[in-house]
Amino acid sequence: MEDNRFMKVDKVKKSQLPVEVSWYGGKDYLIQDMLGLYASEVIYLKQFTSDAFELMQKATNKIIAENQLSYLGIPEFFHQTIKYSWENKEDNPFLIGRFDFSGGIDRLPARMIEFNADTCTMLPETITWQATQLKQLPVMREQHNQLRADLIDTLRKIRKNINFDDAFFLASSFGYQEDVINCNAVISSAIEAGFNGFYTDIKHVEFSEEDGIFYELGPGEFQPVDVWFKIVPWDWMFNEEPKLAKILARIIELKKCVVLNPPYTSIWQNKKFLAYIQEHFPNHIFAETFLSPTGLTSYVEKPIYGRIGENIKIVGEKNASSKGEYAQQEKIYQKYYPLATDNRGEYYQGGMFYSQVPSAINFRVQEHPIIGEDSEFISHFIL
Repeated sequence: MEDNRFMKVDKVKKSQLPVEVSWYGGKDYLIQDMLGLYASEVIYLKQFTSDAFELMQKATNKIIAENQLSYLGIPEFFHQTIKYSWENKEDNPFLIGRFDFSGGIDRLPARMIEFNADTCTMLPETITWQATQLKQLPVMREQHNQLRADLIDTLRKIRKNINFDDAFFLASSFGYQEDVINCNAVISSAIEAGFNGFYTDIKHVEFSEEDGIFYELGPGEFQPVDVWFKIVPWDWMFNEEPKLAKILARIIELKKCVVLNPPYTSIWQNKKFLAYIQEHFPNHIFAETFLSPTGLTSYVEKPIYGRIGENIKIVGEKNASSKGEYAQQEKIYQKYYPLATDNRGEYYQGGMFYSQVPSAINFRVQEHPIIGEDSEFISHFIL
């Protein structure tokens, strides 16, 4: 990419950072420059994402209708829950996910490389930091960033289906600070949509098969929850905490609480599903994905439920690898498509949030071709 795509932005002092992203102050994460995208690239990426989501829905219909969830390695006891949530999407709506893609700018072909559909992050920097930087530009520009508005719209639709004057929205995670601030971004949207919004770590949440989900207000005082948003992976639950997964399955089937994101997103989060799509719906949207590297000259090896760029290996045109906690997981093999690079040789991986529609673009930057924990976030504007 040429340097004329980038624009310098006045540095925001740590003390002046919006509270939503203040945790990142002092960290080498929020880049001061902004990346310019052509309007044609934005239009293309929005349509590309819509096509990707439509294709995932078609493939989901097929894999569920043909009872093939075992192909993904999902435990059999959770199959019915996934099927129920998919067949009753009005009661189990999808809130938000993030497609990650290679290329898509600078005349590079775009390919979706995964869908973070269950527990996506990067919400506060996408919603708040991008908007903050846009206002700092010396000339008025636009960006594709309607994520907060789309979240509020989706949550308002959920709120209308709850027949209580006071509807309670709880967000939970394992308690890592980055997850907490992502939960807070969703809580803020939920409050705007008409909910009473709260956060507590999952260890403080009470789950009852017959009565639903509660959190403790004080000693012996519990508040029923109408909507529970979690940054807690379904695959962790049904593999590591099957008792909790079974309780939640019962809660969902009895309509005691809306759980976001719903169980069927465990299909989309599973990278093996991309191999299923490749087999049954050959396309030019997703990077070609297989269960073996046979026949691939340049490919990327990934664990099926891996996250944050861990345990990835690039072989062929580039050679690189990363360590992590997912080494024992089953692997998939994707045809290698290059990421966009700048004149310094740094790599740019794009993301498109999806909440009913393609809602916001973001980019991460790293010197290493595997985008992971050490990546930086760069905002965009439309040239």
